[in-house]
Amino acid sequence: MTVQSIITGSILKAFSTTADLPRTDDEQRATLRSKAIREIRCFALGPLGTNMIQAAQRWYERMEIVDKALIIPCETPEHSLTSAEAATGEAVLALFWTCAVYVHLNEMFFRNVGCLPFQFQQIMPLDEMQLACRPELVPKSAGAIPEHWRILTHASPSPLIAHLPVDIVSANSNAAAAKDCACGHSEACITTETARLEYGLAKLFSFGCPDMVFFGGVTAKGATLLRNVFAELAPRFQPYSIHRLNNGRRENHE
Repeated sequence: MTVQSIITGSILKAFSTTADLPRTDDEQRATLRSKAIREIRCFALGPLGTNMIQAAQRWYERMEIVDKALIIPCETPEHSLTSAEAATGEAVLALFWTCAVYVHLNEMFFRNVGCLPFQFQQIMPLDEMQLACRPELVPKSAGAIPEHWRILTHASPSPLIAHLPVDIVSANSNAAAAKDCACGHSEACITTETARLEYGLAKLFSFGCPDMVFFGGVTAKGATLLRNVFAELAPRFQPYSIHRLNNGRRENHE
């Protein structure tokens, strides 16, 4: 017995399906390397030095598509998504990057049901997360954080210092926090080792380098491009891919 749809799709929208898309590393690598995809634009939280950009770079190196991949820094992950949706060009695949601990990932997922935010994944240790300050302030810290200090941080790692009696200032990213700290907008920041070195800060405390999952999402347009390209390559991955493609088509018609 089937459930009859009572509310029309013009009012409510269903999630996009992952049917007929490449899933394994081999399938994804072959699809992305196809000449039918001319360019791959990775929209990711910037500026350069963020974990998301580093994850995107590791991913396209692993997929062996360095020659056609391009990193485009964005102000927020939400901006990455809207930029990917606005991307134009023939045979261009636009990706938007997020990570498992991004504080607004659930909203991005449920507010954009036409996208597939988890199509591609990259696991990597975080670039050493740390508390850093301008070099001239190190002696003044005397092994403790002064109560009057302002600490710049992105919302995601802010719980690391929530218990400190300091003024927590919001930053768009870990790298942006380091950049603004170096410009004098705060005494300290939570940032990455790459950004600390880039902006000439001094390390006060290391939080470590835990593994993190990063996601390369695709828009509805990007999913269509991937499906079309993968459909031409599917015979190379018999019998598993053909079986999965056929099952996906049956599910779409039921």
